[in-house]
Parts: sequence; C-alpha cells; structure tokens
Amino acid sequence: MGASKKDDSSRKPNGGSSGKPSNPLLGGRFTIVAIAAIAVVATGIYGGVDLYRSRASDAAAAQALAARNDPAAKLRLTLDPNLFVGEVKTAYQIAARDPALLAQLHCYCGCDRTSGHKNLLDCYRDDHGSHCATCTGEAIEAEKLASQGMPIEKIRDSLRDRFAGGE
Repeated sequence: MGASKKDDSSRKPNGGSSGKPSNPLLGGRFTIVAIAAIAVVATGIYGGVDLYRSRASDAAAAQALAARNDPAAKLRLTLDPNLFVGEVKTAYQIAARDPALLAQLHCYCGCDRTSGHKNLLDCYRDDHGSHCATCTGEAIEAEKLASQGMPIEKIRDSLRDRFAGGE
C-alpha cells in the first residue's frame, strides 16, 4: 500500500509536471506556428498595399512623362469651363475643345503686354478670359468662323478687323 500512495503523491494534477493545468493552445509549437502565420499574413497585406501604391505611382509617373513629351499637351491646359457661366463658360469650352485653333490666334486685348500671353489660348489657361470681353468675343467668333470652314488666315484677318481697336 505504501507503494501506491507514493505513486499517487508523485503525480501532478492533469499529468503535468509544473502543477499548472496544461492548455493545448498555449503550447510552444502552436505559439510559434501562430506567430509565423500572422507574420506571413501581415507581410502579404503590407506587400499588396505597397505593390498597389507602386503601380499607381508608376501610372501617374508615366502619364506625367507622356504629357511632357506630347507637344499638344500644353495646348490642353485650360481652366475648367464649369467654373464659369454664360458666354465666358462658352469661351472656356471652346478653348478646352479646340485649343489648337486659339493657339494660332493673337489676342487683341493687350494681355500680351500686361500678362505675357503669347496667343488667345493663354487667356484661358488662367482666369484672364473670365473678365475680358475681348478675349471672350474673339474665342466665340473664331469658333464660329472655323465651323463655317474659314481658313486660319482669314479668321486672323476677321478678328483683327473686329477686335484690334481694343489695344
């Protein structure tokens, strides 16, 4: 009998050796696997976000490079016509729709001297066209004449005849 008591007294509860109840979820092997799995998932998520950012920035850089290498890109730079109303909005729409036409025309309001504008299109790259009746009139008239099939030389002559007194 003494042997059986000795055997019973040497046993720890739940068969463990430390006297604490054992929990299979806190075992060393499980903890290592769980940490490794979390690390793999976190790396994948972070890497995916980083990859997305990389592709998005690459696309933006490619567009910027294409715009710099495209000579017509500068012709498309006008303010948003929806910022304006009435004839001014119409003039900004013309500039956005047909920048090549306005780039070939002189503006007769004097903005070449006061604002450094090189052509009528420049008036629509900033807000100058929004408060200048000469610019607005020229853009609307130029589009009307161009839509009638008038050559650019004749459009220039017509605009000069009508608006050159404004200088």
